[in-house]
Amino acid sequence: MTEPRRTTRARRPTVGSIAPLGDSERLAELEARLARLERSPTLRERGRSMMDRVIPPEASDHFRNAGREQLLGVRSIVDFWIRRLDEAEVRAARGRSRDRETIEIE
Repeated sequence: MTEPRRTTRARRPTVGSIAPLGDSERLAELEARLARLERSPTLRERGRSMMDRVIPPEASDHFRNAGREQLLGVRSIVDFWIRRLDEAEVRAARGRSRDRETIEIE
């Protein structure tokens, strides 16, 4: 029979074992990290680059135009219902004016 293999965990350094950095060293480290981050492409740029490799420009144009047409369709629906509401208000106003009766007091 073989004995179970024991795994050892990597120990985290204790707080006392890390040499504290001076302010200027810490600032230099942070500036170096910032420079690396600014040089790396953003998530949006990486996604756009991938999409440009997968989808041809003509397809992107079609998708953009289709999105515009969908918005125009929604605009048509909204305009239709606004006109219906306006017409209903006009009809209601006409109906109220007929129901009124003028009474003269002497």
